[in-house]
Amino acid sequence: MPEIQKIIYKGKQIVYVDYRGQNEEEMLETASSLRDFLLSNPGEHLRLVNITETPATRKFTAYIREMGKETKDVPVKGAVVGITGAKKVLLSGYNRLLGGAMRPFDDEETAKEYLVS
Repeated sequence: MPEIQKIIYKGKQIVYVDYRGQNEEEMLETASSLRDFLLSNPGEHLRLVNITETPATRKFTAYIREMGKETKDVPVKGAVVGITGAKKVLLSGYNRLLGGAMRPFDDEETAKEYLVS
C-alpha cells in the first residue's frame, strides 16, 4: 500500500498518510512526499495520519516542524492514530507552535468519523 493515498469515507475524500512500521529514513521519505503533495494541492483537505509503532526521533520531529511552517497555509482538519507517550507531547507542541489542528485518536474508525463530521 502506498504511504500517501486518497481514500473515500462516507463520500468524503481523506488524505491518508501511513507511517506504520517505518524506520526514520522511511518516515522522512513519506513526510517529504506529503510535503510535495500539500504544496501541489493547496486546497482544504481532511488528513488521517497513522504513526502506530514508529519512532519519535529528533530528526523526524525537526523535519515535520519545518514542513509544518512551509505548509501552514494549507487548510486541514487532521487526525492522528498511534499517539502514545512522548508522541502526545510532541503533537501538542506541534499544534501550539504551528496552530495545527491535528487531534489524536485511538483508532482509525473514530478518527475518520471525526474528520467527516
